[in-house]
Amino acid sequence: MGEPSEPSLESSPGARPDPDLTLAHLDRLPALSSAAVRLLAMAAEPRASVADAVEILRADQSLTAKVLSVANSAWGRLPGPVDTLEQTIPHLGFAGLRSIALTASVFDCLPIRPAGDDATFDPPEFWKHSLAVGCAARALAEALRPMSVDPQEVFVAGVLHDLGKVALSAVFPKTYQRIAAEANRACGDIADFERELLGTDHTVAGRRLAERWQLPRLLRDVIWLHHLAGDALPASVANRQLLALVLLADTLARERRIGYSGNHVFYEHSPRLAERLGLSEGQLSETATRLNQEVAELTKELGLEHKANGGVHSLGLSRTDAEQGRLNTELTLANERLAAGARYFRALGQFDRLLGAWSDLPKAVAAIAAVAGIVLQRPAVAAFGLRERAPAVDVCWIDARQNTTSVAFADLPAEVRDWLNSPDDVIDSLVTRAPTAIRTLMAPGLHEISGTGTWLIPIVYQARLAGGIVYGSETDERARLAGEAEELRSFTASLGLALCRANAQAAARRLADDLAETNRNLQQAQAELLRSRTLSMIAEMAAGAGHELNSPLTVISGRAQMLAAQLNDPEARRCLETIRSKAHECSRVVSELMDFARPRPPTLAPVNVPELLAELRQVWLTRWKLSGAKLLLSIDQRGPCAAASPSSALNIQADREQLRVLFDELVSNAQHAIRDSEGAIQIVCQPAAGAAGVEVIVRDDGCGMSPRVLQRAFDPFFSHRAAGRGRGLGLPRAYRIVESHRGHIWLESQPGEGTTAHVFLPAAPPA
Repeated sequence: MGEPSEPSLESSPGARPDPDLTLAHLDRLPALSSAAVRLLAMAAEPRASVADAVEILRADQSLTAKVLSVANSAWGRLPGPVDTLEQTIPHLGFAGLRSIALTASVFDCLPIRPAGDDATFDPPEFWKHSLAVGCAARALAEALRPMSVDPQEVFVAGVLHDLGKVALSAVFPKTYQRIAAEANRACGDIADFERELLGTDHTVAGRRLAERWQLPRLLRDVIWLHHLAGDALPASVANRQLLALVLLADTLARERRIGYSGNHVFYEHSPRLAERLGLSEGQLSETATRLNQEVAELTKELGLEHKANGGVHSLGLSRTDAEQGRLNTELTLANERLAAGARYFRALGQFDRLLGAWSDLPKAVAAIAAVAGIVLQRPAVAAFGLRERAPAVDVCWIDARQNTTSVAFADLPAEVRDWLNSPDDVIDSLVTRAPTAIRTLMAPGLHEISGTGTWLIPIVYQARLAGGIVYGSETDERARLAGEAEELRSFTASLGLALCRANAQAAARRLADDLAETNRNLQQAQAELLRSRTLSMIAEMAAGAGHELNSPLTVISGRAQMLAAQLNDPEARRCLETIRSKAHECSRVVSELMDFARPRPPTLAPVNVPELLAELRQVWLTRWKLSGAKLLLSIDQRGPCAAASPSSALNIQADREQLRVLFDELVSNAQHAIRDSEGAIQIVCQPAAGAAGVEVIVRDDGCGMSPRVLQRAFDPFFSHRAAGRGRGLGLPRAYRIVESHRGHIWLESQPGEGTTAHVFLPAAPPA
């Protein structure tokens, strides 16, 4: 009878292999022996006894023989030879018994014979490697202090971790030989070729078979996830340390080239993995020394031994394998160092692109958080930077979904300020556990970055803390990053320089802003001084001119009145009346000039501004009855003062008559600016913002002012109206009144969009 044909994986010509179909073919493999199944079930039975185990094993003579054979080998570590199960089980324990029985039963279900002289994937060599992983994992588990996992459970987990490979090889022998050959030729990961040719890989296939055999959940997780460790493991995985032990044992066996696993990719070298578990290089070396002997004895006892090819050849092959393993380890370390250097170089390049030529501190901190994830190979990272003007701190964190959040902290807790003032404990550190102060600072985003431990990488510039990188990890990061110390220090030095440059640029911007503000204030003060001097000069001139003009005008008016009384000619009397009227008008102009030149000091008394405006409103409406202009008066009482006491909030100490003149001038100016009789004037009276006093706003929708006119609006005798239609004293007079009350007045205007006058009057002008 010929061999059974290999099942087809093609659902249609040219289609990729169907993974469900591949996994379904695994059901063709035989089930575990009933004895093995019953022994596994005993693990959940607290009342199980030695007699129960003996009864189960005696039903399977083949399995009994293998148990006794393995127990008497070096692996069993018995005090002396035994020949009965009753003697063996107490020494091995139920866990050891299950380990041997399960291993032997799996060997009975899956191929253990050579596939041929030229076969790339050879079951005996594969099982030899698997036994090496199991033995190494058990030895390493025993070396852990404290011992947190059962060494026997670790042994069987190591033996069965690659169960899926031999299972796929058993069902698809020709295809899997091709997979192994291509992986060997490319020196690549065999799982990549499995997925290409079978639609799935050995981890998934192994889990499927383990579920069918009803293996414990712990073994199923190891078979499925043995290539992962640390943060890459799903949160639901319970015993992460056992998985880490299996990964280390697999790496150690492959570095020593014990058997053949079919894989050429080293995910990480064994010393670094051992360091993460808290194992020393001495413990690792001791395990490797005993490994060859233990595997050789187990291989013999379980029927996996190859026919010898001669002592000299075996010795030469062993030495060659050992040397190749050593060279492979060195090459792996060199590649890791080069990869680390490339990672840091790539991160610095991206950092420079993110910053550009000019940056502020928040931008620099965000860039640090972005590139720190590349260097540390962490999806969630936080960074902080100290501002020159402490105690301000800028923080940015990036979560696992690459969402970025930036926060600035100006009001820091006392413990954070104290730590920032004396962070000497971390200045010289490459990486350290994050102090409580930093965890407090990072509290808003700590859940996004934290693992079982929170770590801090200080960013130092010129022996001072400039910032830091914070991230979560369950491993000892000091050990992990020790091999990258040179690269990491250069990297953080560049980051420190960038933070200091950002602070320097911020200081330069603040200085420029302060200088610009000082210049603006100086220009304003100069303009005010010039205006004040101009007003004083004009006032003196006006006072002198008024004094000189007043007497002649009085004479002219008096003589014209006398002549008119003496003459009977009506025409002559009309002429004299015109002369008298114009002289009177000139006298009124002179009086205005005298009042402007030498205004009387205000007589202060309580004034309710809204009531005064209401009185004036009636006057203005009467004056403009025929013009048709609209006048709107609204009192906006926003603000805490007005809300508490609307009446008192709008009361000030002022000269009531001067305020009448002030508001009248502003409203008259607004009325003259309205070209259309349908225009509107709005007056708003409200409590002043940020100061005790009243703000009055007069707004019109008239013609507005050009920038040139607006600049000169308060200059005496300046008017943009036609000649003879204004003396240019209205707004200057308003300015003098506001100034005498220690207030402020300013205008806002755009051509065609009207003008708004703002007046601030303090509640009580200083003496």
